[in-house]
Amino acid sequence: MLRVLLFCCLWLIHVNAYALKIAMVLWRGETAAEQGFRDEMKKLGLKPDITVFNANQDRPTLATLLRTELEPDLARYDYVYSFGTTASQMTKQFLKGRKPLIFNVVADPYGAGLLSANKQDNKMLAGVSNMISLPLQIANARKYLPQGSKMLLPVNPREQNTQLIAEQLKPVAAQYNWTLATWRINPDKALIKSELLRLQKDAKDSVVFIPTDSYLISIAPELMQALNEANIETICSVAAFIPYHCSIGTVGDYQIQGKLAAGIIAMHQKGTALQDIPVQYDLSPRLITRDAAAH
Repeated sequence: MLRVLLFCCLWLIHVNAYALKIAMVLWRGETAAEQGFRDEMKKLGLKPDITVFNANQDRPTLATLLRTELEPDLARYDYVYSFGTTASQMTKQFLKGRKPLIFNVVADPYGAGLLSANKQDNKMLAGVSNMISLPLQIANARKYLPQGSKMLLPVNPREQNTQLIAEQLKPVAAQYNWTLATWRINPDKALIKSELLRLQKDAKDSVVFIPTDSYLISIAPELMQALNEANIETICSVAAFIPYHCSIGTVGDYQIQGKLAAGIIAMHQKGTALQDIPVQYDLSPRLITRDAAAH
């Protein structure tokens, strides 16, 4: 017991004397996840010194940031934090194991190629998934939505997450008597009006499942307005759509996910190897209906 107390005291002295330097690689600017991360790091006494690299949802911009701004100073960082699947994939490829990578808000870390089933390949990786069980999402939705038979899933060809979700969602939807069809959206904001008009037409008599996708989140007001104007019911898998009158969503909390990412760093600082830290999840997702969100 004395040895444990001594270790804890030495660890507290260490973290209080040294500010952890963290490179924060973001795909679409800071979100509640990063605020939760900052708050929890401070609460844990880890005193983060954070430098932000924001890609503004652009792969060439991110590649340039990594190569010209992060690379020259990489040695001084203790950890790299990344938000989202695309940014995390590109950051992992850039780092090549040179620094610990803590990813956040990645729906399927294994399917996206971030984590390997072989734990030895994950020595410099750990993170948080924002995936909420699809069976739970669909079971909740079926309780509230009309007994239609068609489900439409917008798929962004630039976002691997939506492809993975489509594969996983099809058999789950079938269990609840929904036939799933994918709908390819052109992720060009210059075409947003014509794309949404096309969606209104193609989604008629269907419920639309809106996945976790950075582009769709960035056009959430316009997307939800178009679907609501056409009286199309929606299932939203991320909280960002809820304020815009989504029909129903079973969603995690970005702030909690940020806190979980900070917790990973705390565990690692205390001596737990990254490959021994399982993927973290928000274990208390919220069920929110359109009527509840209005109050």
